[in-house]
Amino acid sequence: MVDKDKILEKLRKLMNLKESALALGNEGEACAAAAGITRLLIAYNLSETDIPTQERIDNPIVAEEIPFKSEINSGKWYEGLIGVVCEYNMCRSLIISIRKDSGRMRRDKFQIVGRKKNVEVVLFLVSQLSHKFYQIGLKEYPVYKHDCLFKYGKTPKSLTMYLRSYLCGCVSGLNDKFRSEKQQLQQECNITSLAMSTRAEIDDFLKDEKIGRSRARCESVDCLSANRGYNVGKNIEINKGVYAESVSEDRRLM
Repeated sequence: MVDKDKILEKLRKLMNLKESALALGNEGEACAAAAGITRLLIAYNLSETDIPTQERIDNPIVAEEIPFKSEINSGKWYEGLIGVVCEYNMCRSLIISIRKDSGRMRRDKFQIVGRKKNVEVVLFLVSQLSHKFYQIGLKEYPVYKHDCLFKYGKTPKSLTMYLRSYLCGCVSGLNDKFRSEKQQLQQECNITSLAMSTRAEIDDFLKDEKIGRSRARCESVDCLSANRGYNVGKNIEINKGVYAESVSEDRRLM
C-alpha cells in the first residue's frame, strides 16, 4: 500500500528544489525536478487535487508557442519529436495555421499546452534533444558513407537526405525508449493504467478554441539511415549530469 503522505512529501521537496534551482538560474536541475513531479503523478495515479494547493496555483495550465520548422533541419521528424516529448510529459501539442495572401492556410507555429512546469520540461527537452540528435548525426555521417560504399555496396545519400531519415529514426527510437520506461514504471508501481490528470483542464483551457484535425504528412525514409538514428534515440542519455542528489530516485525525464 502506497503511503500518500510520503509521496506528497516527496512532491513538496521536488517543488522546493524546482523553485531553488530557478532562483539560482540552474535550468537543467529545475527541469529535472519538474519532470520528477510529473513522474510521481503518473506513477502513483494521483490527481491534481492531491497536489498541494499552492503548487496548483503556481503551476497553472499555460500555452507556449515555438516555430513550426526546426532551425536545424526541415522535415517531419521535428513534429514527431514534439509529439513524443509532449505525450510523456502530460502536454498537448497543436499546430497554429495562418492564412497567406493567396488565401491558402500555412502552418506557422506549434503551441504546447499543459501545466507550466510540464511545458517548461517539454521546451527544454525538444531543444536539447534536437540539437543532440543533429550533432551526433553529423559526426556519424562519414561512417555511414564508408559503410554504404564498402559494406553494403550502396550509393550514400547526400548529407541532407541522410539527416532527414536519420532524425526520423531518432524520434522513433526515443518513443520506444520512453514507452519501455513507462511500461517498467507501471510494473514497479503495480498499476494498470496511467491517469493523465491534466487532460480535463487542458481541454477546458482550449474549450473556446477552434481546433480541427491536421492532415497527416508522409515522408519516405532511407532504412539504413533511419536505423542508425533509431539506435541513437533508443539509447540517448537525457540531461546527464544535471540531476541533484535529492532527486536521484527520479532520474528519468518522463
